[in-house]
Amino acid sequence: MKKSVALLLVLFSCTFLFSQENDRWKLTYTNNGKGESKGDIQDLIDAVRKGNRIRIYWYGARKNDKSKKVEHFAEAKFLTIMSDTLVFAQIDPIIGQTPKYDEQTISLKENIEWTLIAASNGKSESMTRNVTTGEILGHDPFPLSIRWYVEQ
Repeated sequence: MKKSVALLLVLFSCTFLFSQENDRWKLTYTNNGKGESKGDIQDLIDAVRKGNRIRIYWYGARKNDKSKKVEHFAEAKFLTIMSDTLVFAQIDPIIGQTPKYDEQTISLKENIEWTLIAASNGKSESMTRNVTTGEILGHDPFPLSIRWYVEQ
């Protein structure tokens, strides 16, 4: 009996902690690559000014098969407010990766580093760099839909 009660207490505690963790983040603003948005940009700007942590979400899919997609979440590491109307979020550089949909794996790219600056107006940019030589391999401005989450 004592083991059953203890197990129930552990399960309840884990469930409670998990629900609390999920309640910490609120979807505050979304934008697509065309500049259209949902939510109030001022709420996002206020959160940045208050020093709240921000996470961004985006995805990529094959043009000819939308079921082949990858979804990404990342912490914003450097935030910029431009002209009281736009928010930009840089993420830490990551090791480059390539999804292999047919194999259901992701391969790491040797010596390749990738980073992103996400924009609340959809005008985002990524940069790829060779970490061995330091050479910049490309700047790629592109329209990007972003979901902006604020830690509560």
